[in-house]
Amino acid sequence: MGFKNVEIVVAETGWPFKGDDNDVGPSIENAKAYNGNLIAHLRSMVGTPLMPGKSVDTYLFALYDEDLKPGPGSERSFGLFKTDLTMVYDVGLSTRSQFNSLEAMQVDQLHPHRIP
Repeated sequence: MGFKNVEIVVAETGWPFKGDDNDVGPSIENAKAYNGNLIAHLRSMVGTPLMPGKSVDTYLFALYDEDLKPGPGSERSFGLFKTDLTMVYDVGLSTRSQFNSLEAMQVDQLHPHRIP
């Protein structure tokens, strides 16, 4: 379109891993495929047809389930983690050691004077 300095942000993209009996498509396999393919595409740096080779900031919806959210069951089941902090499925965003480092960083943020 000729607008070269426009940043693109994709917000709240994701796939539910479960839903109500009448929902079509929610499953762990579909959610893992959707999010896994999205992550693979973003890591490839292919970009978009109008912006090839450009990194695109993308936000997966959601990190955690929202079990109190109203509406269909699928609305409460987009999280990579359940409300009890267990992983629903692994999309390959981190290794266990990276996850442990993230947990340590979160503890350090809560207790900034903690000596590791």
